[in-house]
Amino acid sequence: MKTAGIIAEYNPFHDGHKYHIEETKKQTGADYCVVAMSGNFVQRGAPAIIDKYARAKSALAEGADLVIQIPPVFSLSSAEFYAKGSIALLENTGLIDYLSFGSEAGNLEKLENLAKILADEPDKYKKLLQKYLKAGNAFPAARAKALIDYCPDMTDLSELVSSPNNILAIEYLKALISSKSDIKPVTMKRVGAGYNDPYAPGQPGISAKAIREAISYGSEVDNLKAYMPKESFKALKDAVKKNMTVDENDFSEMLIYKLLSERENGYTKYLDVSEELSDRISNNLEKFKNVTDFCNLLKTKDKTYTRVSRALFHILLNITQDSIEPYDYTGSCPYIRVLGFRKSSEAILSEIKTKASVPVLCGYNDAADSLYSEPMKVFRNESKIEDLYFAVQTMKSGVVAKPDLSRPIVVV
Repeated sequence: MKTAGIIAEYNPFHDGHKYHIEETKKQTGADYCVVAMSGNFVQRGAPAIIDKYARAKSALAEGADLVIQIPPVFSLSSAEFYAKGSIALLENTGLIDYLSFGSEAGNLEKLENLAKILADEPDKYKKLLQKYLKAGNAFPAARAKALIDYCPDMTDLSELVSSPNNILAIEYLKALISSKSDIKPVTMKRVGAGYNDPYAPGQPGISAKAIREAISYGSEVDNLKAYMPKESFKALKDAVKKNMTVDENDFSEMLIYKLLSERENGYTKYLDVSEELSDRISNNLEKFKNVTDFCNLLKTKDKTYTRVSRALFHILLNITQDSIEPYDYTGSCPYIRVLGFRKSSEAILSEIKTKASVPVLCGYNDAADSLYSEPMKVFRNESKIEDLYFAVQTMKSGVVAKPDLSRPIVVV
């Protein structure tokens, strides 16, 4: 039995994601596809537009065989730790033969060469990185400039280190190298619309970002039908109709309350919040209008909008510096949480329960039976984070959402 792994957000799931799953199985010859997917909060430092169960169902309807959840401490983290945690999660299944990911480059050799540099960190590269960091560049920009200087003969290097999918691809490869993983990487060239391309009706392809922006700008949801598989479109349309789509500004009142409540002590106990950023937050609270405007106000040359947004959501969701302690140094989680599976692929669920290096949870009862005190505390804390999202959905729509711990996994 061959199994391919995919790391994803599916925010929301569109035709490009469906193509990726299909091509992954085709190119690798895998019998099954396991998706490690972000929960209700995603890597750019924001809530997902629709909830994790709806997104898992969309993936399963279009070829994924099993969907497991990336813990929020990683799904709401930088590209490096998002990749590290996700790779470790797939490793813990004991099943994955291939890791499949998209990239603008579509050239595995070039991406692996860069990943090796980042994993080994030669002295010359480290000095170049420090040079650009001291010059006030944000970390992603400083790293890109250092790599360009370190590899002057590599063609297309500027695009390789600046395109969104390439950046994640390099981090996946770096994580595989650092963990000495036996998982074989496979990359597919991204085609059609780019990650940052704006929504334009009638264009041949569309990104998840463009779909989210179309919804936030009030575009007719039916205009998106041509870009999304049936189940995913149905889920998005239903969420729009019931006013259950979610964005960062739905958390504005919660966030300003939390920030005001803790202003006196500062915010440095929270993950990714430096003393400088803590002071900027505290000194600008009177100017708070909503999450988006506050992120734009706080961002600087060396702190991107996304980095600020992640920090603010870490504060809101009570993700502290200590939150990472229950996860060991390989970035793994003390359990694997199943979001859903296909009936026709039930064998993969049985296999993972046999081969996984940590308990596999299909609900609260599994957690109660399998986890001792510390992992159970992590499980409950993660569910509280997910429940805040469901609470926002309830307040917006009037449709009472079930707590995370009482929700059944998705079976299609």
